[in-house]
Amino acid sequence: MNKNYVIEAILVAVAVVAIYSAVQVNVPVTSSATSKVGFGSSVCVYLNNQPIGPCTHNAMMNGGLNWTRDLIGNWSGGGSPVKYIALGNGSSAESPGDTTLAGQINDCGLAIAEGAYASVNVGNWSISKQFTVSGCAGGNITVNSTALYNQSAASCTGNCMMFAGKNFANSVTLMNSDQLNITWYIWVVGG
Repeated sequence: MNKNYVIEAILVAVAVVAIYSAVQVNVPVTSSATSKVGFGSSVCVYLNNQPIGPCTHNAMMNGGLNWTRDLIGNWSGGGSPVKYIALGNGSSAESPGDTTLAGQINDCGLAIAEGAYASVNVGNWSISKQFTVSGCAGGNITVNSTALYNQSAASCTGNCMMFAGKNFANSVTLMNSDQLNITWYIWVVGG
């Protein structure tokens, strides 16, 4: 088994336990009891198929929390599927109130793009996209963040929603033909 897959599997298992015990939302039910639903996600970054750091937990935005809640509860207003990955080079850390990715990159083969959506297990899924730097004189592009959206748009307005975002532990400088693979893991656990 590939060492990267073993490490990612262990990180996902640890994250699920941590998220389940630390991030739970009370959902009203018809009786006086409450039911708890936990959810979270992590992001992994690869430069030319090599990890640039560990997979890390991201900051899920308020829009993402509400969107997840609405879909789980079958309430109206769920919106479009979340499967578009953006890259950025902003200077500020992510914040739960963010609605767009600071310094979003929209050229050089690094523009927001639809990721491959895959079921990992019951209540668990991933969204992956491999970006290849192209069309820039010499490259030399700094990337230090990523975000997950429900639409492909250079500017997120209207029904567009930033689901989650994360600054990389280490920024990367990309040259022409470099490949950057972003994989988001998202899971929902009930209690």
